[in-house]
Amino acid sequence: MSVLTKKQIGIRLAEEKWDRRLVITPLLDESQVGTSSVDLRLGREFVVIRRANMPAVDPMERENAEVERRRFEDRISLGWGEQFFLHRGQFVLGSTLEYIKLPNDFAAYVTSRSSWGRVGLVIATAIAVAPGYRGIITFELTNLGNAPMALRPGVRIAQIVFHRAEDGQSYEGKYRCPTRPEHGKIYLDDDIAYWCKS
Repeated sequence: MSVLTKKQIGIRLAEEKWDRRLVITPLLDESQVGTSSVDLRLGREFVVIRRANMPAVDPMERENAEVERRRFEDRISLGWGEQFFLHRGQFVLGSTLEYIKLPNDFAAYVTSRSSWGRVGLVIATAIAVAPGYRGIITFELTNLGNAPMALRPGVRIAQIVFHRAEDGQSYEGKYRCPTRPEHGKIYLDDDIAYWCKS
């Protein structure tokens, strides 16, 4: 697997042919493009699951899945300069500020910036981004530290690393063009009904 360099990333960001162009928008500062990755910023919206009155999370439950999930979640949108306090052991969903479009010959993975990892922040437990993906990227944010952690929208929190994908097949998965943090959609897996039989 060959990782793309800064020069290769720059060429594809400027590509004239739409189907071959890599899109990362807004790209607020040229310094976000590093030697082999692009820094991603934290978006303004967070999804927090309420602990009270919730017997269990069943990600495989199909019936009324979205309606049920909304009953137990709070969506929080922050203004620029505001803070979100992620408590010790807390898990919330966030997202990139940037909208990403990968060409069909690129795949990527997203990982924490080491500076955040060193204070105990985990930003992703599912890091692969498929060729042809379009949308924001949802972060699975967890504080592994010993004290609450202040997060601010717009701050560089993650990095995306690109590599070539040879067969050029486009993403056809469950998360098409999201514009806000999204819950998992395990209940849409084709074989879930079989494994959840009573």
